[in-house]
Amino acid sequence: MIDDDQSLAERIVRGAIRAYRLHSFDHVDAGVVAETAGVPHETLDRLFPSWDALLLVTYDRWVQLRGTRRSRVPRCTIEYVRMTLAEDVADPGLVRVLAGVINIAGADTGFAELFRKRYEDYVAQIAAGLERDVQADAEQSVVPAEQAATQLVALYQGLQIQMLVRPHVDVLVEYDRAVRTLRQGWQVHQTPSWDLDSDLAAAGIDGSADHHPAGGADRHPAVIVDLRPPVPVISSSSTAPDATTRSA
Repeated sequence: MIDDDQSLAERIVRGAIRAYRLHSFDHVDAGVVAETAGVPHETLDRLFPSWDALLLVTYDRWVQLRGTRRSRVPRCTIEYVRMTLAEDVADPGLVRVLAGVINIAGADTGFAELFRKRYEDYVAQIAAGLERDVQADAEQSVVPAEQAATQLVALYQGLQIQMLVRPHVDVLVEYDRAVRTLRQGWQVHQTPSWDLDSDLAAAGIDGSADHHPAGGADRHPAVIVDLRPPVPVISSSSTAPDATTRSA
């Protein structure tokens, strides 16, 4: 019985994947999945009493299947994400599921926490990959790996949405363009606005307060800025009469 239930559950999950490949997210329900999987509706309800549970298992299984047919191993994390995006273009059903579960992930439920964990795990996976790339000199970056991963995932997921709502956009071309900009930014040290001494030190300037002797002649004079509004000047050609030339 247990083996039969496991086989039926796998069949239902594969049926759900096929249903989301064939239909939009809001057109797939338990009845559509049961029909696509070829199982009675009662069997689906017994094995998956919660729709969110079926959706979560379907998502996990789909992610596991994705990438299993790759002919080569990606050389770096950025190429790995690009390969995944190319697979999304060829099989957009999972992207529709991801777009659909955003509302679930933002809710205050137990399943929402599980969906959010999937997002956090993916960012952590990308961060670990970028860190390995830097250590192997496959990537040049001076920013924290988690920060770089957040930006890369934002790019990837943003292009996923663009793929759905703007199908004429070549998301792979846009990915390559955006990645060049990301890589340039990762190689530049970003000084916080409050850390002015670091900028001055990099320029060879001592910005400390004791650089100039107190009250000494080398101290730069203070610059006083007049913040008063300018007084309007009325030219002689103005139509307004001048009080000094107005006739009595």
